[in-house]
Amino acid sequence: MKVYMDRTNCTCWQAACESSFGWRLMHLLKGEVLPGGCMYAFEEDGKRPITFFIHDHDGDKVLSVNDQNWPDAYDSWLYLWQRQKETI
Repeated sequence: MKVYMDRTNCTCWQAACESSFGWRLMHLLKGEVLPGGCMYAFEEDGKRPITFFIHDHDGDKVLSVNDQNWPDAYDSWLYLWQRQKETI
């Protein structure tokens, strides 16, 4: 699945963003698509991992969430993205 997010107009502070992301992620893992917040488009491609395309204040980001790292994404998508970025 591909999920598209646009944080450029979001007024949420980081902790609120993390909470909203985690809640929506839990539903995505169950196959439930819940648009809202910064998540505005979903594309079911039948693939794992879930790939998040994030248009953010400081540039575009791509986050890959799979069966092993979803707890890290639930805790903080930003920290997981930073770790993924370092391994590229």
